[in-house]
Amino acid sequence: MLLVLCVVQAALQNRSPPSTTTKWRTSRAFTRGRVLMAGMPLPSGSIVAITTPMHENGELDLPTLRSLLRWHNEQGTSGVVILGTTGEASVLSAEEKAEVMAATREEIGGILPIIVGTGTISTSSTIAATKQAKLFGADAALVVTPYYVKPSQAGLLNHFTQIADASELPLVLYNVPGRTGVDMSVETTVTLSRHPMIRGLKDATGDNTRVVPMRAICGDDFRLYSGEDAMARDFVIQGGDGVISVTANVAPASVARVMAAALSRDIVAAEAADMPLASLHRDLFCEANPIPVKWALAKMGKAPAGIRPPLSTLGVNFHRRVESALQQASCIERNETLEASGSYGWPSRELLLQGHLFDQNLINQALELIERRGGDFEITAFSVQPNDQNSEFNFKRTSSVGLRVFGVDSSMLDDIVSRLHTLVDVLESAEGRLTELPKERA
Repeated sequence: MLLVLCVVQAALQNRSPPSTTTKWRTSRAFTRGRVLMAGMPLPSGSIVAITTPMHENGELDLPTLRSLLRWHNEQGTSGVVILGTTGEASVLSAEEKAEVMAATREEIGGILPIIVGTGTISTSSTIAATKQAKLFGADAALVVTPYYVKPSQAGLLNHFTQIADASELPLVLYNVPGRTGVDMSVETTVTLSRHPMIRGLKDATGDNTRVVPMRAICGDDFRLYSGEDAMARDFVIQGGDGVISVTANVAPASVARVMAAALSRDIVAAEAADMPLASLHRDLFCEANPIPVKWALAKMGKAPAGIRPPLSTLGVNFHRRVESALQQASCIERNETLEASGSYGWPSRELLLQGHLFDQNLINQALELIERRGGDFEITAFSVQPNDQNSEFNFKRTSSVGLRVFGVDSSMLDDIVSRLHTLVDVLESAEGRLTELPKERA
């Protein structure tokens, strides 16, 4: 491994500085086709942002990584991102990153597309990391906007252009302002999409209104991936190509089903497949990623719970919450002892929310209200009935969602239910109705 690293460093020392005024005159279609011939095409569907398994002492667990990769291939995952945020790239040495890349390539190379996270705080080190990923057989690189330094839009254009000019790998840009402190604009993304080596975007802004204009301007051969599990279904229905997912670490087959339905524009099926994952989408971020997902994998018996400082293992106050989410998604068996008292030891209320819920985004607002007040929820029933089978988008759907609300004391639970009634009353056009059910009907 060290020999390979030395070769990379020597090559970079002999390389002249990249031009910032490159003219992209080459036929884009021809160049893109040639790029894809070098490796597997960028996938659509469910792409897992996979964890880097570690023992309790923090040492890499490469056999478990290989096992997880085989599991994802069996479960319908379309591609794998390694060495990203979820993969704890920031706390791995260069030698450890090389080991992860080598093990991944040996296990699934030529079977699933491998996308390597290579973005760093500087342009030169990102170029070096992208070259190393190429040496280890990556199919593409995921390049995050520089964090902490907060470059301008002009700075981002220059940064990504230099990296693309120097790269032999297709690049997927990564916009995650919540972590980096900088938001790459739609205009900047569109400009960069014209570079023949820049092939896609992972959008973790939480703003799905960007999808339609970027798809219209960037074209169908530019991959648009959601970086927000909770919003990925609608992102894809509006024109996206898939999700780079944290949830897929623990529920790969389920996320793959959601993406397949969304890509087929089967809105009802996509919503039905996604609903059991709602708690996972939320609770896998109850602490900083990848803390909850690593604990969840350990709970499932898929990987040890090792994680490196400055991150620490999941706080005990969140254990029951993440366990509940895993049970709702059928990732682990339900704990009958905990459930016997209502909902994992908490007082609970059983509710039925009915009406044109999705047209007014009412169900999402209801779940967000529960979360803001410190509560938890479980989906106990779900049905959707389209009223207009001839309309693919924006048709009214008479929906019914059963909710078990818990996670707070009785007085706060009363407050949450009262606020839910107010929410339904305010959104009169949703034709919504909130009914409280006896517990024996749950």
